Amino acid sequence: MDTLQSDIDDFPGLCDLAEKASTITGGFERVRIEPLCGDGSDRKFFRIFCGPSSLVALISPGTRKDSTGEDDSYLLIGNHLHSKGLPVPRILYADAREGRFLLEDAGDLHLQNFVRFRRNNLEPVYTHVIKLLAALHTRAPKGFEPGFCFDSALYDPSFVYERELEYFRKSFINGCLGFEIGPDELRPDFETLAEAAGVQRSSFVFHRDFQSRNIMVRRGRLWLLDFQGMRFGPPAYDLASLLIDPYVRVPEQLQDRLVAMYWSAAGNRSGVSKLAFIRKFEAVKLARNLQMLGAFGFLGVVKGKRQFLDYIPFAFEQLGRHLSKIGRMKLPRLEKLVSAIRRYGLNYNPGKNL
Repeated sequence: MDTLQSDIDDFPGLCDLAEKASTITGGFERVRIEPLCGDGSDRKFFRIFCGPSSLVALISPGTRKDSTGEDDSYLLIGNHLHSKGLPVPRILYADAREGRFLLEDAGDLHLQNFVRFRRNNLEPVYTHVIKLLAALHTRAPKGFEPGFCFDSALYDPSFVYERELEYFRKSFINGCLGFEIGPDELRPDFETLAEAAGVQRSSFVFHRDFQSRNIMVRRGRLWLLDFQGMRFGPPAYDLASLLIDPYVRVPEQLQDRLVAMYWSAAGNRSGVSKLAFIRKFEAVKLARNLQMLGAFGFLGVVKGKRQFLDYIPFAFEQLGRHLSKIGRMKLPRLEKLVSAIRRYGLNYNPGKNL
């Protein structure tokens, strides 16, 4: 078996997964294992070559739980989406309790890299992505169960507040920029935004990280990854995630056309008026922008993945634009904070105070 011995030693279960891959593919000749570059997750991925075939091994560091955990959600939601004919890698072997999976190989080409040299021709590509999103939102709710979800099944105001807005305050404002902003200083604005973005109930489900690094291009087909965070909530959130994705930077004029395209394909089935849909879209777009900044701060500073800091300036610039368009929703404390950060600059140096 070809791979670094240290890789095998560091990841118990990898040899067992390679043997299972050989059995699944029938490729019993020489097996080769290559580590794959990860992203923001602590999960580890390997490509296992068995003769002419290849599968992807996923090893998760998640701890075993009596209740539904992230690995359980990955298995349950992955099988559900595949049963609906959606383009996700098939899960060919799973031990969710141990965090061990063998997956259909969706290749190495993220949408982010696919469009890198197509900047002047994004619309045809993103037309296909919008079709994928519409298919996801149309098919996935059928038979989707709350028990599929870890860490809450509903994107309600309390989830928005704790998992997105407070994440922004703790991980970006305090953890990354080094300011000292207490939980009460932004509370009124956060409560307003959480109510506007969250839902009290929903029959719709959304991916929650629908962006270019979770969409693969292989053999002329789009594949969707990292679906384990799917839950009940506003479909507009996925549309916002796609359009404000700092990895691609979709031009604003094209964003407007893609919103109209999505509304025609799926939004008009949401049971709300177009005006109500757009209001929700604007709210979740702002919440998503804050969540992204929290994630980039956490990954860049706490996890030491400095490449994520490169995406902060654009995401912060977008935040200012989104705040200027919030209409009836007034967020004076957040606006004041953003203005203060502009004055100080985006310096990732803990210890600074406003």
